[in-house]
Amino acid sequence: MRRAVAWGSALALIVALIGCGFVRWPLAAAKVGDSLNAAFGPSPRLHWRAPEAAFFVALPWPSVRIVDARLDDLHGVNLLAAPAARLNLSLIDLLRGRFVPKGAVLVSPAITLDIDRPPFAGEAGGSAGPAGAAGALAPLTSLSLSNGALRLVSAGRGLDVQIDHVRGRIDGLTIGGRLSFSLSGVWRDAPFAVIGALADPEAAAKGASSPLALGLDSPLAKLAFGGAIALGGKPGADGDLTASVPSIAALAALFHAGTPAVLAADDLTVAGKVKAEPDALTLGEARLTSAGQTLEGALAIGDAGGRPAVSGTLAADTLALEPLLRPPDRLFDPSGGWSAKPFVFTPPSAFDLDLRLSAAHLDAYGLTLADAAASATVTEGELNLNLIEATAYGGRLEGQAFVVRAGRDLKMSATAELADADLGGAIAGFGRPVATGRGGGKIAVEASGASPASAIANLAGTASIGASDGSILGVNLEEALRRSRRRPIDVERDMRLGGTAFDRLDVSLALADGRARVEQGLMTSHGVTAGLNGLIDLVAERWGLRLKAVQTDAAGQESRDAAHLTLDIAGPWSAPRVRAIGAGGSTDPAGESAPSR
Repeated sequence: MRRAVAWGSALALIVALIGCGFVRWPLAAAKVGDSLNAAFGPSPRLHWRAPEAAFFVALPWPSVRIVDARLDDLHGVNLLAAPAARLNLSLIDLLRGRFVPKGAVLVSPAITLDIDRPPFAGEAGGSAGPAGAAGALAPLTSLSLSNGALRLVSAGRGLDVQIDHVRGRIDGLTIGGRLSFSLSGVWRDAPFAVIGALADPEAAAKGASSPLALGLDSPLAKLAFGGAIALGGKPGADGDLTASVPSIAALAALFHAGTPAVLAADDLTVAGKVKAEPDALTLGEARLTSAGQTLEGALAIGDAGGRPAVSGTLAADTLALEPLLRPPDRLFDPSGGWSAKPFVFTPPSAFDLDLRLSAAHLDAYGLTLADAAASATVTEGELNLNLIEATAYGGRLEGQAFVVRAGRDLKMSATAELADADLGGAIAGFGRPVATGRGGGKIAVEASGASPASAIANLAGTASIGASDGSILGVNLEEALRRSRRRPIDVERDMRLGGTAFDRLDVSLALADGRARVEQGLMTSHGVTAGLNGLIDLVAERWGLRLKAVQTDAAGQESRDAAHLTLDIAGPWSAPRVRAIGAGGSTDPAGESAPSR
């Protein structure tokens, strides 16, 4: 019986001791504040204010519970305010009679970090960045946050970011240790989670390279980085980067910015070797995917005289531009006339660009190019496009274009040359097929205006086309000439049978004020020679041409009794009137007499 009583008493004592371990023992608030500041060293970079109330709890781990915890910097600026906090104490130091916190749990804290001020920016003779902050927080080894609000500010960088509902933990705050963190929160209604580890914050703060692993997960963006980072006077990073953005528009809206007007695609995935320096970022072995289109190469983003500058070289096996870039402004309105709607396109002006692009197979808005090499540059809002070389319609194509916004107007110029190509296929690409043959063409034009209609009215330049061994489809001049020897020509009946074969076709145009005047128009074959003159009114969309044809012999010479035929082609583009005439003049769309040859 006595043994049972003894065991019962011992058990009761143990239960009582355990119960006492969970009791909240009141502490003097002022003494707690002094003890915390003493624990952070005789010359603290942070200062704990005396809390509203404090309690000691022995179990499950010796800790101090604080009501209204407040932490200031050396100048009295508040960094942290939490209605409740728990400081886990070092058991060994507690047994030695010392009050040394090793970990902190903050409930609903409000934290303000000014990265321009110590300890985050460092002090004279001290460390900057993570190491400086870790030294200021020593002897803490971990910090846990529950439903906090974190504000990051930097007047020098124009930064003021408020992150709400912050939860997570930071471990390894002691100098020389490995720093790891796992945090989540909400920024501008966008949830995110970030996890990472920095091997040696102190070495990184001194400018030495330290391994870093970082991951970001959010509905708006995902990022993974593995490599090394250095801070100090010359910060930089080097490693493998993968980033994806499911919606560029949504991400831009988060930063209160608009999406680039030239983009049609909304998603982007980037992967490659990244190297970051204070004024430059390069991405090597890069792979960019957007709207199902993939490009590989290298990119660099730098600072050119205070302006962001993007440069790079990208290549693709197969590439289509339409899914990536917004379509060109519509040239025609629903009625078929030139559109008076203002141009939407404006070259980017917020950054400069120097990009080189190559593709084995390129779909440029329906124009199929092979082995294409091109470049695009933007300098202070001036866009220059250069098609260095490409294969099109079995021939060689090259060209240049320039676009700049001048007030409400777009100022544009372009040159292009197609050589040794299937001209029938090229012409068919712009409408119904009207000719066959092999040859080339050149164009050099410039225009300016607020809309397609006004730009066409100002169009000026030159254009030419030359072909050999082809035919004009739907117009049989040879048959018409033969029949004209017997009776007057019925254009609809006598000229629509088959086509007109030619040995050589040459046409050149001079463009001014929206008109294209024929400077040279000559077609030769073994049986027919035809000349073309007149003009095409681009503004009014009307023809005003005269064609003169004559029979020739096998040597291409006009015989003494050769038949002659003169045709007037006049009226709207969609329904021109073709009529055979005798000697004399006819009237073109501008009221001018079409000259005789």
